[in-house]
Amino acid sequence: MTATILKNERNLILAATRGSREAFDAIVERNYRGVYAHALRMLGNGDDAADATQTTFVKAHRSMKEFDTTRPIRPWLYRICTNVCTDIVRSKHRGHDSLDQHEYMLESGEQPEDAAVRGELAGVIRKAIAKLPERYRRIIVMRHYEMMDVEEIAERVGAPEGTIKSWLFRARALLKRELAGVVEPAPVAA
Repeated sequence: MTATILKNERNLILAATRGSREAFDAIVERNYRGVYAHALRMLGNGDDAADATQTTFVKAHRSMKEFDTTRPIRPWLYRICTNVCTDIVRSKHRGHDSLDQHEYMLESGEQPEDAAVRGELAGVIRKAIAKLPERYRRIIVMRHYEMMDVEEIAERVGAPEGTIKSWLFRARALLKRELAGVVEPAPVAA
């Protein structure tokens, strides 16, 4: 099944490089969530992340004819997105005072101390993820940061879906142990 998926993706890429709008739309559909999640991690703001995602796909569409079809498309899209996010951050720092940079937090009703706690917690979680064995760290990032489903992870890693589910279970158990006492478990809805 993985070979078929890879062949279908390769066919989409080839068709898109030849100018097929339908093929490019299919590539966007397959990669939108991951690119958006990547932008959101970099920018920390949903509106900016949506703008960055849109700009990423516009730039990718313009450059599609030059894309090296022997390479996977997802890393290329993420590289474009990283550059777009960097440009957004730079433009926000030019000519704005420090309050303007954080205006979205004021509009969202989030208290500054809540944002600080959330930022600290994210840092603790990133450190805990960094301590995981490589294969677990990789699939946690793909699942929870790149928003990939188990089938997509299995395709990228080249392992059966059952193995990926098992690794995710073990990775989450290791994270839970590492974060015990630091992160309170979410309340269970009644």
